[in-house]
Amino acid sequence: MSPSFEGKRFGELLIEAAVITDEDLQRALETQRETGERLGEALVKLELAAETDIVDALSGQLGIGKFDPFVTGTIESDTVLSIPEHMARHHCVLAIARKDNELIVAMSDPLDLVAIDDLRVATKCEISIQVGLASDIEAAIATAYRDATADQNLEDVTEAARVELGIKDSSGLEELSERELRDRAGDAPIVKLVNLILGQAIAERATDIHIEPLEKKVVVRYRVDGLLYDTTMPPKRFHEAIVVRIKILSEMDVAERRIPLDGRFTARFEDQEVDIRVSTLPTIYGEKVAMRLLHKSGTIVTLTELGFEDYAQEIFRRALRRPYGMILISGPTGSGKSTTLYAGMGELDRIGRNITTLEDPVEYHLDRVNQVNVNRKAGMTFSSGLRSILRQDPDIIMVGEIRDMETAELAIRSALTGHLVLSTVHANDAPATATRLVDIGIEPFLVTSAVHLVMAQRLVRKICTHCKVPYEPDVKAVMALLGEGHDGATFYKGEGCKLCKGRGFLGRTAIFEMLEITPELSELIMKGSTASALRDKAIEAGFVTLRENAAKKALDGITTVEEALGVSTETI
Repeated sequence: MSPSFEGKRFGELLIEAAVITDEDLQRALETQRETGERLGEALVKLELAAETDIVDALSGQLGIGKFDPFVTGTIESDTVLSIPEHMARHHCVLAIARKDNELIVAMSDPLDLVAIDDLRVATKCEISIQVGLASDIEAAIATAYRDATADQNLEDVTEAARVELGIKDSSGLEELSERELRDRAGDAPIVKLVNLILGQAIAERATDIHIEPLEKKVVVRYRVDGLLYDTTMPPKRFHEAIVVRIKILSEMDVAERRIPLDGRFTARFEDQEVDIRVSTLPTIYGEKVAMRLLHKSGTIVTLTELGFEDYAQEIFRRALRRPYGMILISGPTGSGKSTTLYAGMGELDRIGRNITTLEDPVEYHLDRVNQVNVNRKAGMTFSSGLRSILRQDPDIIMVGEIRDMETAELAIRSALTGHLVLSTVHANDAPATATRLVDIGIEPFLVTSAVHLVMAQRLVRKICTHCKVPYEPDVKAVMALLGEGHDGATFYKGEGCKLCKGRGFLGRTAIFEMLEITPELSELIMKGSTASALRDKAIEAGFVTLRENAAKKALDGITTVEEALGVSTETI
């Protein structure tokens, strides 16, 4: 049951625990009167006490447990929603467990008797308290209420569903005809369930959706800012219906479940149009579905918005001003290479010059640009499409990706015959990109004659500006990222808030390597030198590496030290 805190004051307890002095308390009370914030917040803001010391003192003095979000884990939706969300945010309190008529809650201020009385009235339960860090509780509130609301919506949908496909295979179980599959997957609640999954993903800025069947459940995960997060968990019996519904939208063979399939469709959510690429993969527990979300109506961002520093913008624009030659961008899948190419094309003269792109698929629509989709089933590959484009009198060509020698050779020869060619290639860094074409089979003298600029890029998560606070990163991480000489630097992180869903990050920015092919580098390429040798020579001339660019983002308070270090880890 709830401990009795009558007659005890927050500040007095902290003084008894030797966390603060009388003078500290008076200073904090004066600040509290001016700002209206909680006493604990005032103490932390004035750097009179650490938040963890306050929690430890209250836990010890009052004899109550400490809230640890990692130990608590997932909280039942019914438990979370027993306290209205506005009340939870106002009092910084979260329901974490329920036992009969007892509700266990996490609070940052366990001596807030007004809050405790409000909770008793709202929940009609006895209140048992754990004390926790305000930042932990606020982050947990953001995540818990988002998930609980999604679960509630899911429950409303699935309760109305009458579908249970019961698809069975070689183990002697029933097989349904294609018509039966389509009929059952067309059940209104299943349609709503798929729409709910898509709509929530678009609303949360997800780039990918994963629907993963496990032995006894189905997990839906969204990739937001590069990381996967669990969301809704539909009942296992609805898995096949969900997959069939997605296959119908993607014009796939709904009866084929033994081999991987690919498809695509377009979805509208409010004022957004999203192109969705779908891939299915048979697993031991059923078909896994992966969906890539491409916002067709997205606005072309500027180089500054992408994260280009002034020096990098000048190098990129200098290469774009050339009448012919090749610009190559490297990086892993999902690192923003195409977005950078679009930003570059947005600065080109689209009226006086003929610009044609060959993409898989077209991600953004650009006015006065001829954009072509690759269609392998119809025989339109990168290489065949590039041949056709060359007969269209182009000035500038953008090839979505160079994957093979044939495409690479055509792109190189296009760059040498008076065209400006922009493309991407998979490589670890900029020096490795310069040698990648040679590895594919292109003669070194053709590479050095055609390629003017090689770039490498990665994406780092940006700290949420609404909950951004200074912090002390791990000393080893700082040394690994920055080396010595940064003892006085101030670093930042996001505490987690409603806007960033408790994650501390909101959006991403790019880090870059810009390698101009100088006569010295051309000579090394002609000699067949390694990427390491190219890197060493470039560094002598002032080349800024991915690690150095990431370090600057951390020093500027754009990202955390750990994020910058993780994304820019050196490759060999």
